[in-house]
Amino acid sequence: MKNFYLLFLIATIHSQLSCNSVETKRNSTKDKTINSGASDSISDQAFSTDWKTLTKDFMTWYNYTYYNVQLSQDFIGLDIDSIKIDKATFLNKLMTENVVAFKTKILQGRSVYQLFKLNSNDESIQATIKQMASTEIAHFKMEGIEIPEFNFTDLDGKEYNKSSTKGKIVILKCWFIQCVACVKEFPELNKLVDDNHGRNDILFISLAWDSKKDLIKFFATKDFKYATIPEMKNYMVNKLNVTEYPTHLLIDKDGKIKKVVNRIDELVPFLKNESGKNTF
Repeated sequence: MKNFYLLFLIATIHSQLSCNSVETKRNSTKDKTINSGASDSISDQAFSTDWKTLTKDFMTWYNYTYYNVQLSQDFIGLDIDSIKIDKATFLNKLMTENVVAFKTKILQGRSVYQLFKLNSNDESIQATIKQMASTEIAHFKMEGIEIPEFNFTDLDGKEYNKSSTKGKIVILKCWFIQCVACVKEFPELNKLVDDNHGRNDILFISLAWDSKKDLIKFFATKDFKYATIPEMKNYMVNKLNVTEYPTHLLIDKDGKIKKVVNRIDELVPFLKNESGKNTF
């Protein structure tokens, strides 16, 4: 019973922070930069990290981690002895050992995350670290795999399958109407569509749990520029193995999964890289 309430608390806080965090929180939790250079053109930076303060309680640690440690990125990982390790090993240590990750540097544009022993008895911190690492491991393992066979029909009757989407980059959003965080990010997603206006080689598609009828009613008061496919819960859960919402997938022009994330801002750099390979 104790574990049930602990996990419920973690899920609730995670959802609330994802939906309600504001800029003032973001600024207060960013690491202080040292030796950063005089301009943004200097990419190498070092950060002073007061790990004792940042793990004093769950909310302090979570708010810092949410804005500073993005495990979906192509980061440089260091173990507790400052020895470089690959991403898979780094994530596995987070999931299986009593350690915590902090951003210590930026080298040539890449974040450097180092593991430190977690000297905290806060079970919610320990459990959430393992939960986050587990999710990222699952996402990481999906990279390079072909997207499962599909035959989608959107609300306007347009069809999408592997043949019709070959040669195009596909951004997939997995969501449902009652997911507050999923709906809250609509403006950010609409801007992403607008920013890529005229790119016929990029498709923005959303997969929703909900029925066509419910979605049409919902969109009568909501502006969302993705093509939306109704009744996709079975495909998302059983084919894509989605466990958290929203989830975003970047599919390359060969139909392979390049990146899986829960926050669209983490996907944007990969989309820019992928779409820049061939300009039109």
